[in-house]
Amino acid sequence: MATIIMIRNRLKRVQAIMNAWVIYTKALFLLIAALLSGCGNNLCSVEPISKNKSPTGKYIANVFERDCGATTPYVRVVSLQETDSEFNPEEVKNWVFTIQGQSDIHVSWITKNELQISFSFTGDTPTQRSAWKNVTIRYQ
Repeated sequence: MATIIMIRNRLKRVQAIMNAWVIYTKALFLLIAALLSGCGNNLCSVEPISKNKSPTGKYIANVFERDCGATTPYVRVVSLQETDSEFNPEEVKNWVFTIQGQSDIHVSWITKNELQISFSFTGDTPTQRSAWKNVTIRYQ
């Protein structure tokens, strides 16, 4: 009988150690996941401002604002996409205009392949592309 009690007590200790190990590994996994999620571009929030389809409906001009935290300024962005693709604000290759600050930005399609961007200056020198795929971009 003493042997059974001794075995039962050892099993309880092993079970307690196993439970502690499970809790420890779950906590470690959550910590690693939290640290890794902080390493990506998802630290920036994106606030859509406007969306404009081209006259043929082939392209969309998106205006949005990126906020990457207190140590960086707001950035307003105009990005282009084809209508059949999903909007992805992280695709920098589709950015045709960026400016730091909260500039007023208006986009309008002049023709099916010509986009006009007008904006208020914020003191920052904007980044401006003059073309994207077969779209010509003009500024006012």
